[in-house]
Amino acid sequence: MSIDLRGTREKTGMSQAELAAMLELSEEEVNLYEQNLGTVPFELLLRWTQALGTDLATLTTSAIPLSSSVDAGDPYLQLQRDLMLLEQYITDFSVAGELNIPEPPLTPEDIIKQINRYRQKPNLVLVGRFDSGKSHLANTLMGEKVLPSQYQPATRVITFVRHISDRPVWFLEQVGILAEDFWPKDEKDNQVFDLTLLDAQHWFDRHCIKAGSLDVLRQHGVHDHLNEREIEGHSAIVYVDSPLLKACNLVDFPGYSDQADQISEDVKKANSAIQIADLILYTSPINGFMNAEDFSRLSYFLKVLPSPETLDPDFPILRNFFIVGTHAHPGISGSQVSEALQIGSVRLYNHLKETVIEERGKLINQSIKLEHLQRHFFAFWEETPRRWENLKKELIAVLGQSLPKARRKRIDYEINLLKSEVLKKIAENLQAYEQTGSESGQRQLEIEELEKEEPHRHKRIEQGCYQIDQRIKELEDKTKKSFEQTYNNMVNVSAVETMIRNRYKDNKKEAREYAGGYLVEQLQGKLEAYIKENAEALKVDIDQFLNIYEEVLLKFPKLNIGSVSIPFNAKGAFLGGIAGAGGVGALAFWAASLGNLGAYILVAKFVSLLSFLGISISGGVATVVSFVAAIGGPLTLGIGLFAAVAALGWKLFGESWERRLAKEIVNNFEKQQALNKFVEASNDY
Repeated sequence: MSIDLRGTREKTGMSQAELAAMLELSEEEVNLYEQNLGTVPFELLLRWTQALGTDLATLTTSAIPLSSSVDAGDPYLQLQRDLMLLEQYITDFSVAGELNIPEPPLTPEDIIKQINRYRQKPNLVLVGRFDSGKSHLANTLMGEKVLPSQYQPATRVITFVRHISDRPVWFLEQVGILAEDFWPKDEKDNQVFDLTLLDAQHWFDRHCIKAGSLDVLRQHGVHDHLNEREIEGHSAIVYVDSPLLKACNLVDFPGYSDQADQISEDVKKANSAIQIADLILYTSPINGFMNAEDFSRLSYFLKVLPSPETLDPDFPILRNFFIVGTHAHPGISGSQVSEALQIGSVRLYNHLKETVIEERGKLINQSIKLEHLQRHFFAFWEETPRRWENLKKELIAVLGQSLPKARRKRIDYEINLLKSEVLKKIAENLQAYEQTGSESGQRQLEIEELEKEEPHRHKRIEQGCYQIDQRIKELEDKTKKSFEQTYNNMVNVSAVETMIRNRYKDNKKEAREYAGGYLVEQLQGKLEAYIKENAEALKVDIDQFLNIYEEVLLKFPKLNIGSVSIPFNAKGAFLGGIAGAGGVGALAFWAASLGNLGAYILVAKFVSLLSFLGISISGGVATVVSFVAAIGGPLTLGIGLFAAVAALGWKLFGESWERRLAKEIVNNFEKQQALNKFVEASNDY
């Protein structure tokens, strides 16, 4: 049994600041007591109960009942068994030495690395405002108070929670605090979250800076300026015996605070790690539900969220996207909760339908309607099970059925493709080397002719590189000029005023809150359209450049007479060459245009490269949104949203409120140099 001070206070609707004032304590002291980090003196405990209007019996409670947890079964049990058998088969297969050939097939080690990726469960990622009850919701879903939660901004590390059965045998603790350099960085200094590293003992031991019980997480995983022993951890790994975690990993991000996003270190952590999300659960308090900041964040999340619909046509549209109205306590009637969810979903849909939602519809080849989005809005209040039973039911369905089915389809497809391509490649190489080995004299003469031609070919390659470089600069400049013209046409007082009048009619409140963010969405959509158009043009140039390599065989046709030529796959080699690139941009768009990528998979070392490029080999050609997510609106551009608080004091006479608001928005964009930030993002791509 334990004393649930926080939970009892939250039920009363009282804030930490209000309680601290009544008890004549600091907020920090109340916070520490609520986290069970100090013993509450009995006399103080009595005053505490009086302040909350309760008694000692009510304060004394056990942990969250396990029956409240989400139990989607163990949907990956059979997959894990199948992967274990496959790994055993591969391990038993041995190859004598390395094959010194132009395009060697995958090694057993390459395939085992990919199997380890397949073993990873999908990641259920929780994001939202700092005061939205995100960690409390996570604890309820797990049926155990694992994550520290409090009223003030709490979580300061990215917390990965896995099932206890996933804990490596060499790690004996429940919690590990990880340094920032645990996660490798690409060439653009972006962190790459490879969860297989959690199972690598040498790497883990090198970068784990603290390990122990849940107390370690409570001491070092939250903001606590009074704790002089606080360590600079970046993320944490926690192992828990929860039914939920048999179907997924749970990832808790630092909450978004009231600070400008571009200067918040917690926000930077959250934005960098969202790449690992398979299912996003976004929290927003039911009072003040779905404001402009929520819209900008959800726009970004929808851009980077995977699309299982492309893998499994039966996967319901947007089923891995949840928006939860938290703090939906009994003091708010059911009709009020329903109305808040309804209004929030309509506003979000109207805000994004011309940009992100339309592009995502193209990606999955299905039209996304308002009702698709509305099905994924839920309410939550732990103490009233009926209030969140729909959320629980839908989570069980997607974690226990939809995601496992889509995941199995993808894995089966990729393994079957791998088997067929490996056998084909080995057969081709064997046939080629058998025949060319018996014709070594003729082959020597051909090599001499190729060597004579090499200076000329090398010069052509240099010319091709120069032409590609010039073409990139030309298209970069074309994108910039097109966007600058569009920006100037859209971001001026008259144009913004017209937009406000047409879109928001006489609704001043909505215009003040959403007009700035809507303008950012429209500008981003225009920029993506120009990028896509010019990336299409670059595809042709890249193909022409790669043809230089293929022309060697055409120039020496006798190489193929009476024998089988040693195959050279220029496009596959090029894919393999960009595997280490930090910002692939339009190269990824080119790669997606190759259609069936099976022929290039081996040179690119299986599907890990394609995942790096943001390409699903079974999902067809991806749209440009997959590759332009780096310009994800205010979140990553650093454009703060405009909140016209001053508008409350506007005069009744003079210029119209629409025009005054338009001036404020334009001034805000100019002050933040929004145009330069968009252009920089385009150049980066």
